Amino acid sequence: MRIPDEEKPHFSASQIICYLQCPLQYHFQYEMGIAWEKTPSAVLFGGAIHKGVEQINKGLMNGGIDIAMAKTEFTVAWKDGTSSDEIAWKEDPSELYQKGGQLLELYANEMKDQKPTEVELPFRLPIVDPKTGLFIVQRDFVGKIDAIFTDDTIIEIKTTGRSPAQQEIDQNLQITLYSWAYRLLYGKPEKTIKVVNLVKTKEPKIAVIETQRTERQHSWLIATVFQVIRAIEDKLFYPNPIGGFGCFNCQYQRHCQEESDDAYPFKDIQGMAVA
Repeated sequence: MRIPDEEKPHFSASQIICYLQCPLQYHFQYEMGIAWEKTPSAVLFGGAIHKGVEQINKGLMNGGIDIAMAKTEFTVAWKDGTSSDEIAWKEDPSELYQKGGQLLELYANEMKDQKPTEVELPFRLPIVDPKTGLFIVQRDFVGKIDAIFTDDTIIEIKTTGRSPAQQEIDQNLQITLYSWAYRLLYGKPEKTIKVVNLVKTKEPKIAVIETQRTERQHSWLIATVFQVIRAIEDKLFYPNPIGGFGCFNCQYQRHCQEESDDAYPFKDIQGMAVA
């Protein structure tokens, strides 16, 4: 397989999902590099939790969990985020922080008998569909798999406010990407994919959902990315016309609403008319 060029543009799952949800948000974040107006508390919490979970997984790989160290990693990331960013809080910060510690304990108990072979496995791969031969030369795929266990199981960690439905997990594009990457890296299919949902309800809980991916889903992913790249190259950065939940939580509400902003991508169509 060709060795990817580190200087070559790349795509992550977050970038693809961002464009599919709202091309204008993609334009602000990835084309213009505009800083978020506010950081959603869910993003801060999820990032801090991942630091704690990473510590637990490394402990499992090396023969023992240090839950105190995991909580310390969570706390350091939490304090760093809350001190440096303007946060859009959706719930009481102190309660959310307490839930973080509880969820780390639940995760450690859930996974105590498992042994990872890889933790936070990074990858940079050429975008190719092994089944159809479609090869996208413009970019590479980059990402990081949370953990791989000794039985060839992919582990993906997610923080959420509710337990997701099976269908949500079965159709999740990020998980499809990780399955595709695993097969390119290891030359064989994964046994299964376990999505460990750390649910920050009033009484925090763990919801583990298993899922599978097929070659057809991998092909669908690559074909979708091919179309997204074409749209980006054609500078198709339009706002999500249906709005809804994503708009209410968007980090660029002010930029989206102010047509006079320098980053607004529709100035060049002023004066155009349809006869």
